[in-house]
Amino acid sequence: MPGHVLEALVEADLTPNPYLGTHERDVQWVETVPWHLRAHIPNTGVDADSAVMCLEGIDTYASVFVNDAQVLSANNAHRSWTTSPFPVTADGWTIELRFDPVAARGQAALDAHGLVVPASNEAKPIGTQTSPMTRKPGYQFGWDWGPRLAGPGISGLMHLHPWNPQATEAPAPPVCTVIHVDSSLARVAVRRHEGWTLDITLEGYDVPYTWAGNEVRLERPAMWWPADMGEHPMYEWTWTHLPSSTSHHHVLGMRTLAWVERPDGWGTSFQLEVNGMPVQARGANVVPPDFHQTQDGKRWKTLAEQARNANMNMVRVWGGGVYPPDAFFDACDEHGLLVWQDFMFACAMVPDDEEFTHNVRREAEEQVRRLTHHPSLALWCGNNEVERAWQSWGWQDMYDVHGPDSVRLAEAHHTMFYEVLPHVVSEESDAFYLPTSPTLDGRSGDEHAWEVWFGLEDFSYYSRHGGRFASEYGLQSLPSTHTLKEAGIDALTDEALQFRQRSRMDWLEPGFDGWDMMHHFMSKTTGAPAPEDLGDWIFKSQWTQAEGLRQALERHRTSDGRYAGSLYWSLNDVWPAVSWSTVDHAGRWKLAHYAAQRANAPRAALWVRQREDSLCFELFNDLPQRTSGTLQVSAKDFEGRILHETSVSLDVPARRSRLVNFGEMDVWRGQPYDTYLSWQWVDSSGVWSSSSALWCAPVEARLHEPFVQCTPTHEGFELSANTYVPLVQLTANVPGHWSNNGMALEPGQGCVVQFTPETPMAPADINVVVRCQATVPQ
Repeated sequence: MPGHVLEALVEADLTPNPYLGTHERDVQWVETVPWHLRAHIPNTGVDADSAVMCLEGIDTYASVFVNDAQVLSANNAHRSWTTSPFPVTADGWTIELRFDPVAARGQAALDAHGLVVPASNEAKPIGTQTSPMTRKPGYQFGWDWGPRLAGPGISGLMHLHPWNPQATEAPAPPVCTVIHVDSSLARVAVRRHEGWTLDITLEGYDVPYTWAGNEVRLERPAMWWPADMGEHPMYEWTWTHLPSSTSHHHVLGMRTLAWVERPDGWGTSFQLEVNGMPVQARGANVVPPDFHQTQDGKRWKTLAEQARNANMNMVRVWGGGVYPPDAFFDACDEHGLLVWQDFMFACAMVPDDEEFTHNVRREAEEQVRRLTHHPSLALWCGNNEVERAWQSWGWQDMYDVHGPDSVRLAEAHHTMFYEVLPHVVSEESDAFYLPTSPTLDGRSGDEHAWEVWFGLEDFSYYSRHGGRFASEYGLQSLPSTHTLKEAGIDALTDEALQFRQRSRMDWLEPGFDGWDMMHHFMSKTTGAPAPEDLGDWIFKSQWTQAEGLRQALERHRTSDGRYAGSLYWSLNDVWPAVSWSTVDHAGRWKLAHYAAQRANAPRAALWVRQREDSLCFELFNDLPQRTSGTLQVSAKDFEGRILHETSVSLDVPARRSRLVNFGEMDVWRGQPYDTYLSWQWVDSSGVWSSSSALWCAPVEARLHEPFVQCTPTHEGFELSANTYVPLVQLTANVPGHWSNNGMALEPGQGCVVQFTPETPMAPADINVVVRCQATVPQ
């Protein structure tokens, strides 16, 4: 332990690997039978008459036995459990976990509830969808980007402690909130500090402080800022409760955080402010980085690094997964990466069962208390899409819940998300609480802007939709060739690849699915892929996704303050899949992740696409220093000849942006199918931001036949082109990471990229395939 039954079976060659081929179907029997896990633990020095064990992440219905005596019955994978005391023996203990089949226990609870509980994500007949009754990661019951693998296991650690019934029990630990901070003073309000003593350190050095009533005050504090806006120093706070010999450690960043909801011309703002400065959230949603998750933290830490590598400053931890381990939040604190944290509810109503509610309350108390002092924590959200589903997905008719039954479910929902969870958040922290995502009023709060994918809207919709904070939207693409090969997939027609497309949209037309939707957007954007050509599907689906997310991120960012955040779906995958992720399950970047990296750059010049009357750019400087430079803008034909150009020198204050208008659009966009727009923001030290764009979709442009040269050099690979190429895809014969990919090439302007193979090898052994858009048939 930690570990899961299915993992152990695969490692022992007793079942096939569900990540390969279509073996998901071959291992689903694992969830239908009981399992016993048994181990012997030696006594290595426990000096007491009795002991207890604390177990984290028991997944899910399990009885725990010590030397054949039952000491615990657990039924929630999202919390820890402590056994009843058991005798200490010189020979140690035989520990046994007896897991019941999750669906059988869930069905018994659903039958006892006497009323079906809607759960549209679980692809089983109505009346047998048991996931709402079970506190287990929701995605393990299946989703439109992942398999159903609902077997048992334990994702966390097991701790054994001496137990003394006469010992004084420690009270709940203090709760700290930074209520004011500037360069001269930090004021930290503290609740529940009676009986506790405090020590504060920073980078190993003691920090002096004073008490003023219920406030701790620090002079000349080191302020914590979100990514790019400043540094991220972390103070270590150690509380000691002498009567119980208990210590409580936590970190604290000296920052204030508030969500400003203020009426304006577009509705009501939903603006994050840190240290009094507005922060425009740039980021993505994250799902668990693997299927059966052990909380060792390594892959979670990598997720935070992948987000920061794409210049993100926020991620949303989605409510159908798990609460991330401490290592993830430690990494987010270190990198200044803000975290929108859902409670673990997604796309399903909740039962009105008192025991279930009490169980969730204990879960919430533990998780809020664990995470409350991380400066990266930006908010708690009650659930993902539950309220929207209840309002507009037709659940009442689909599940035949009307009249008193409908009232019963609605009241259970209100109790959980408007009473229980906000009460826990207010008691255990001072964090902002949002009951549901998306909020129901499209002119306030957040929205899930899925009309582009599920509703066939074009990319300009990202400027036209009415929300204030886009917390979900996205486009599907295929993963890399190497990732598919590792899953046993070599051709587009392979059953294993078709098997991994889970997005269904029968409301558009019967049988319409993600393949049809990808083909629709590719045809409108980059051109239809060659039939049955897997390489072309990978290239054009990734190019289309990159173009769509680039436009979304740029249109949201240049919205004059209307959109305070843009978090696309999603950063990562739980298994090798056709999905909306920008980093595939193997950790390899799709072209869209490079596009996000460029669109999210802290110092960037972005074309304001929604201004169709005039050519405008917005210059962003999220850094803590003023920036001065020159913006150079040109309209060129595809051979690189300049048709119109201008430049302007200006400076942008720290943590601010500035709008620049270059006059009427018709002067610039004279021949929209035969020209492109190019710009650079530079100073004497070099180029900060350089980009280009077509006036129209690539499929509409009269692009010339390209010749792209890729030459190995001692610095990497040098690329050059004879004509404008809106995007090139670089693929090596071996898996690895490119320093840049999916970039445009302008004639006469080469670039150098580096390639780092996953297995070290000589550069001469690396072969590169370059794909780009050729002439579009007229």
